[in-house]
Amino acid sequence: MLDKISRLGNLIDQEVPTPMLLKDERIREFLANGYLVLNSSLSNAYHADMFAKIDRLESGTGHWGNNLLPAIPQLERFLKDPVVTGALSSILGSRYSFHAHRALHNNHPGSEPQQMHKDDYWGYARRVRNHRPWWVMVMYFPQATPIDKGPTGVLQGSQFLSQLLPKYCPEVPAECGSGSFLLIHYDIWHRKMLNSTELERYMVKFQFTRLLPPRLDIPRKSLADWRRPRHRPATDMNMIWKANWDWLHAEQRQAHAGPAPEKTLINWRDDLYSDDEVVALRAAYKLGQQAGSGRRPALQALVHALNSNEQPHSNLHFSGGDGSNWHEDVAARSAAHGLVQAGAVALPGLLRAAEDANARGRKHAVFALGEIGHSRSQKTLIKSLQDPDVHVAIAAAEALGLTPPTAVAVTALVKALQHPEAEVRFDAALSLLRYAAQGQTKLLSCTVPALAGALYDNNRYVSAYAAEALERIGTPDALAALLPFLRTARWCGHTDNSHPF
Repeated sequence: MLDKISRLGNLIDQEVPTPMLLKDERIREFLANGYLVLNSSLSNAYHADMFAKIDRLESGTGHWGNNLLPAIPQLERFLKDPVVTGALSSILGSRYSFHAHRALHNNHPGSEPQQMHKDDYWGYARRVRNHRPWWVMVMYFPQATPIDKGPTGVLQGSQFLSQLLPKYCPEVPAECGSGSFLLIHYDIWHRKMLNSTELERYMVKFQFTRLLPPRLDIPRKSLADWRRPRHRPATDMNMIWKANWDWLHAEQRQAHAGPAPEKTLINWRDDLYSDDEVVALRAAYKLGQQAGSGRRPALQALVHALNSNEQPHSNLHFSGGDGSNWHEDVAARSAAHGLVQAGAVALPGLLRAAEDANARGRKHAVFALGEIGHSRSQKTLIKSLQDPDVHVAIAAAEALGLTPPTAVAVTALVKALQHPEAEVRFDAALSLLRYAAQGQTKLLSCTVPALAGALYDNNRYVSAYAAEALERIGTPDALAALLPFLRTARWCGHTDNSHPF
């Protein structure tokens, strides 16, 4: 059975063209601006056919949400386009997950434009948003979309900001030709703009998740050093841009910078609490650089800021980001990103904060421990899975999967698949998938019964990640659990309200 599946996999692989990786300058542009407009290599006839199929689906039976692909299976050709796979591989590495959420977005003539927002993570928006490009979205436009047809508008360079700051990040309409797509950092501010024509405008949204940090994947190779891209935001956040460039290239080195005067450190410490998030983030990264170079006062300032808000977390069900609550965690959030830049030297302070800080401090400390990804964090992260504040448990479920796979970590994540909160289960399944992507078949064989049960979780994304984890584990037991589920879950692309049989 496995031999047959392997042969089938080889045939499928042969059908996928070699990805066309992004050039260095396009990578720089993405890291700075948070988006790229790219042109697929497929024909105009293909895109016209996709528009017709989407239009027929939208005006008839509806697009069926996450079942969009079986409704229009020809979209698979777009997803296998070497321009698409090359862009994704350039940002997310050689192993990434195609997220189960898919959506068709219409923009009917004269429909109201959206408010600026950030997408949520299929829950209460309780996770810490990444600066590093762990998640991206692809927005495919089958028709030409000039400004008057209501393209997606993005706030240039806003992917690092929870605060809505159009004065720093101007809106850019992602105008494009037919068959183009927008590659965006998941956390960028964006919206649907006004369609002032009499024509329909469609966009198909897909989401993708990096499974391995670059140090465990095939790191991106480049002979070029970082430099600011020619096309970049007016608001300079070069320290963040360069930090992400170094991370993509699996370079853990700190930028060389002389010790800052004590007065400057004090100013940066005060700036962590600024009402302007750009100011706070710049201070955090500068302090992180100093802390990584051994400046203890800088490290202390960042760790102290984790505890900046004693107010308990709200668990009201709000989605995405409208900017209304950005200020609640600005110092703790900025400090966490700064501590990530400090690296291993920050571990002792983060480990203490993960256990002893207030709820918001524990959440952001756990997030930073995951981004650093050191094995020394595992004992604390496993304990954090049981934290009474669900925000902390959510952060721990994902953070644990960014540390090296061990038997104790796997056992803790399997237990977390039974957590009463769906978001904890969601991130536990994602973490087990990340372990499976490392080829840890023997270690993960004990997870098969739990993942088989998670296939029937009442949260669709827990189920989807469990299915992909079983696929990547790939043992006879894993496939024996997965295949009957897939057979039952099969969606027929030929069936709709007009053709039920």
